[in-house]
Amino acid sequence: MGVGPCKPLPPSMTFSSFSGDVYRPAGYATLRVALEEGPRRQVKEIDFIIMDAPSGYNAILGCLAMAAFQMVASTYHLCVKFPTPFGIATIRGDKAGARKYFEINARLHTDHLDPRDHALPPVEQNDHVTVADGKTVLISRDFPDNEKPALAALLFEYFDVFAWEPSDMPGIDRAVAEHRLSLKPRVTPVRQKKRTFGGEKQRAIQEEVEKLLAAGFIKEITYPSWLANVVVVKKNSRKWQMCVDFIDLNNVCPKDFYPLPKIGRLVDSSAGHSMMSFVDAFSGYYQIRMTEDDEKHTSFITDQGTFYYKVIPFGLKNAGATYQRMIDTVFKKQRGRNIEAYVNDVLIKSKCVKQHIEDLRETLDTCRTYNIKLNPLKSIFGSSYGKFLGHMVSARGIEANPEKIQVIQEMKPPQTVQDIQKLNRRVTTLSRFISKSSKRCLPFFKILRDKHQTWNENCARAFQSLKEYLLSPPLLSTPIQDEDLHLYLSATDNSVSTVLVREEAGRQHLIHYISHILHGAEVRYPPLEKLSFALISAACRLRHYFQAHPVKVMMDQPLRRILHSPEIS
Repeated sequence: MGVGPCKPLPPSMTFSSFSGDVYRPAGYATLRVALEEGPRRQVKEIDFIIMDAPSGYNAILGCLAMAAFQMVASTYHLCVKFPTPFGIATIRGDKAGARKYFEINARLHTDHLDPRDHALPPVEQNDHVTVADGKTVLISRDFPDNEKPALAALLFEYFDVFAWEPSDMPGIDRAVAEHRLSLKPRVTPVRQKKRTFGGEKQRAIQEEVEKLLAAGFIKEITYPSWLANVVVVKKNSRKWQMCVDFIDLNNVCPKDFYPLPKIGRLVDSSAGHSMMSFVDAFSGYYQIRMTEDDEKHTSFITDQGTFYYKVIPFGLKNAGATYQRMIDTVFKKQRGRNIEAYVNDVLIKSKCVKQHIEDLRETLDTCRTYNIKLNPLKSIFGSSYGKFLGHMVSARGIEANPEKIQVIQEMKPPQTVQDIQKLNRRVTTLSRFISKSSKRCLPFFKILRDKHQTWNENCARAFQSLKEYLLSPPLLSTPIQDEDLHLYLSATDNSVSTVLVREEAGRQHLIHYISHILHGAEVRYPPLEKLSFALISAACRLRHYFQAHPVKVMMDQPLRRILHSPEIS
């Protein structure tokens, strides 16, 4: 609005809504407010407290503003009156508008509506903005309209950071990053026997080879020592993708133990930000070159001939570690502050719109410096929510990926062990959002342990109950630095469960669910030992929370009496 920076308020000040939600104000600003037109126009300086909170209104006049205008309000008549030197001024409301905004605020704040009403809108709602010669980038539709020109101008200024064709991608300098195989000494090269393909697969291989040759990513070779076959896999888009079977080469390469970030910590750090941009590198691995001595080892054979890679191919061992090392090196001043990155998934995060444009400028400038090219078709700028590492993150918190939930909802009752294993994997990816998941899924998990058991009525009921639970998955929160957390423990005959929560203004917010099925000697533990086992499991899996926060353990056992009893070891 052009009013300058917010004026500070005490850090301890918070506001509670009628629903119990607590908000911390960003500060306050003094604005000129004008009411009525013509000779009865009145202008006052009003202090507005600024908050990032869901509301159907852009501004609310409080008691102090009403007092400044000597205003009298009638909710029944939907009007206000106030004195002026030229008589009484009257401002009337609109019944249809009042009803509309009442419904909006009710949907935003009530706890009694179906949680699906609070679901985030589809990610695909984006606008195409032209930056150069008919080439476009994506800006989220929920980005404020008054700031879109500034964002579009920024992206136009850095249009050279994007790549629409492989020829737009010169590659990252070898001094910054290159991939080395470090083959074990005295290994015998392996030449795989050529495989044959036909139909769509053969056409996909031919098109991919031609594209890689045109881009300069591969080069023809004669008398190769190592030789691998290509394999063709189907992508999510139902198109065929050519890869190379580097299993023999990978077996003689030592593992690069460069650490990858913990996904849970990155997701927690991303939630709670009102502005985010999700960027994707254009053929990310292809932007990093192979060392010249190792290029010839990546040879592969097709009907078009034998070729080797000059850049990192997909499927090569330690490729992810090399890429993560490059990202950590390039964005070392931004990681954790305004960027979170896991290999080629990069998120730019900010607390407000103005700051986000500055964070984007810093990131794009870094990409330009190191010749990192972004994919304009897979990058979304200025969004208030989005998918990051399999989770939906927004200012509200962390939500389950609706696509993963939909897959389970559409599943038919499993008929084979393979179907149950597939269900198990899908439930595991959502376990953070499922209360007592082991207890819920125990009937059909037993089939995996006992081959003599088959799908029965208990399994069907558990499967249906799981689907009903996933219709309204919980919204997860992220803890504030150094605040106390509460860990609740629960134990049954066959499973133990924990839930980590934080409290704010007398209301508890979920952080993480953990569940474990007992087996072997664990089933025979007494109740106290089961709860102790649940605590140990939670402390191991949620170590980063336990190390950063005081954790209060809540349980239904008489802990004082047990600890003071001489009979208990």
